[in-house]
Amino acid sequence: MVVLVNRAKVATATTGTGMITLGAAVTGFRTFADAGVVDGAVVRYVIEDGPANFEIGTGTYTASGTTLSRVVSESSNTDAAIPLSGTAVVYVAATAADFLPLAENVTLDDTDLAVAVATNMQDFADKTDGALLRARGTGFTSTYAASVTVGGTTFAQPAVKGEISSDLGYFPIDYAGATGVTVATGAASVYVYIDSASNLQQQTTEPTRQDWSRKMFTMRISVNTVTGNIIGFEYLANPIGHYANSTRDFYEFVLAAGLSLRKGQDVTGRTDNLGFNVGVGSGFEYGGTGDIHNPNIKSFDAVSNAEYDLLERVDIAAQNQTNLVKFWDNAGTITTLGSGTFVGHRLYRFSNGQFSIQYGQGNYANIVLAKAGAPIEEYVLNTRLEKATFFGWWFIGQTATVTSGTPTLTAFKKYTIGIT
Repeated sequence: MVVLVNRAKVATATTGTGMITLGAAVTGFRTFADAGVVDGAVVRYVIEDGPANFEIGTGTYTASGTTLSRVVSESSNTDAAIPLSGTAVVYVAATAADFLPLAENVTLDDTDLAVAVATNMQDFADKTDGALLRARGTGFTSTYAASVTVGGTTFAQPAVKGEISSDLGYFPIDYAGATGVTVATGAASVYVYIDSASNLQQQTTEPTRQDWSRKMFTMRISVNTVTGNIIGFEYLANPIGHYANSTRDFYEFVLAAGLSLRKGQDVTGRTDNLGFNVGVGSGFEYGGTGDIHNPNIKSFDAVSNAEYDLLERVDIAAQNQTNLVKFWDNAGTITTLGSGTFVGHRLYRFSNGQFSIQYGQGNYANIVLAKAGAPIEEYVLNTRLEKATFFGWWFIGQTATVTSGTPTLTAFKKYTIGIT
């Protein structure tokens, strides 16, 4: 960048087109040194020699000998150095080149800029909005409703939009959607996500905190490892925000404690069989429903004579059941209830609304002992239920015929914090 100073104007006795030797200051002006030009500085100069001859350029000032080199940018001599007569004047001045717009003076990397056609205001606004909000974090900017084929092997992932903002960079996500996708096998839980290239992927390992920022997860699918069939699914969508992972960590700790994060959904017995009904309500699923405007709450309608999958410690015993079973898990062996005894089965629900029951792991002489003992059993939980919402215990006696109207033979005990 050239040096500009105020009121530096001197005479020169130099002749020809070579280096200029600077003379005394013109009356009313200062020498270059007095005006603040230091040795080695590059200045913008103007030379006037008579009424018609001029030269504009840049020159390096040398204090010793008081000289100024000449690099011509414009002149009356077809933009070449003018031959000096010995009576010219030289001064420091700003020229048009010093006032050009900034964009014409610098090189600008537009890689991360919102570039749009000048006449398309909507396109520009959309791109500017996206650029301004890139720091929000990894997550979704569109709503979607995923689905699985329970008992089958395929699922559907609708189109989604969002962004991945991680240690690897920023990636706008626009996934077109797909149906009939075959679920991965070999693990009880399959995690579905969109990668930074907007491709649908699956993984069978639980996501790490790094995964949550580098990938856009949409759901976890529970799979029967024996048959490869789908049991159910839950949403895993990240709501956008820098604190998404911290909030998720808290939710995971709460879930690991077995807390029942739900409202309503009251469980009641039936008068015509050993089935049960579930009332209207909602559940908390972090990142929850595929709805970015309501990310954590999943609403459920009432269910009459609910169907459920029956689970053992490792495998699935049966699907599409309605009646509670009169068996218990005796250290891994499914055993018929003894005469007049009771068991407390555990009831769970996935965020897609599907119910699962895992066999109780204790056999009790009466329902009072069963209610006291079931919550403190050293219970071995089927890993498929680790992320599901725990509702409570269904207690049933060996002689029960219905689940309503027989409080001494059946009962549902709702899980609450601090239950004993």
